Amino acid sequence: MADVKQKDPIQGDILHEYDGILEADNLLPRWWLATFYGTIVFSGFYWFYYEAFDIGKSPAEQYAAWLEEESKKNIAVTDEMLIALPSDSTRVEKGRAVFSANCAACHGREGEGNIGPNLTDNAWLHGGRARDIYRTISEGVVTAGMPPWGQTLGQQGVLDVTAFVLSIRNTNKPGKPPQGQIVDDQDNPITPSGSSTEGEQHSSGADKTNDKTDSNHG
Repeated sequence: MADVKQKDPIQGDILHEYDGILEADNLLPRWWLATFYGTIVFSGFYWFYYEAFDIGKSPAEQYAAWLEEESKKNIAVTDEMLIALPSDSTRVEKGRAVFSANCAACHGREGEGNIGPNLTDNAWLHGGRARDIYRTISEGVVTAGMPPWGQTLGQQGVLDVTAFVLSIRNTNKPGKPPQGQIVDDQDNPITPSGSSTEGEQHSSGADKTNDKTDSNHG
């Protein structure tokens, strides 16, 4: 007596059944087979082109060439240039795009802070002046988990991100509480308590000395 084959309304003829699991034997879709065989052919060409005959540059070689080209574009960075960056709206928007792609995970989409500190207040862990911010982005702070972006973004990319960060500085977006040293609007650091700067402290000390001198003369 011939075996009666099971039939499934979706899979068709059922060849086997194990613990309620039905196994059919249907042809794979042609588009899937075309994609599968296409990747095999592509991998062969790729291997010959990049590895066997070394005709094309590998991604690592392309990246090294890009770094070399970017290094030729490097310019002298001055404090005046850095302070003027936020006024360049085109550069700020470029920096916003780079920031969203690379920095938002740690610092928040608007710089409000997440794993990393809030970048929109007036407190900074590694210096809040324009040059400090540029240096931190370019060189990173490995001990604090901040990677050096200079090699990845190139100087122009770092300048773009610096422009964006400077543009959101002191906008005080709701987010992570302030961390580090407070920095005023003129790129001059002041103490966290808001007390006088170092120059004022020297001046105060000089006044006290003068007072003592006057008292002795009196």
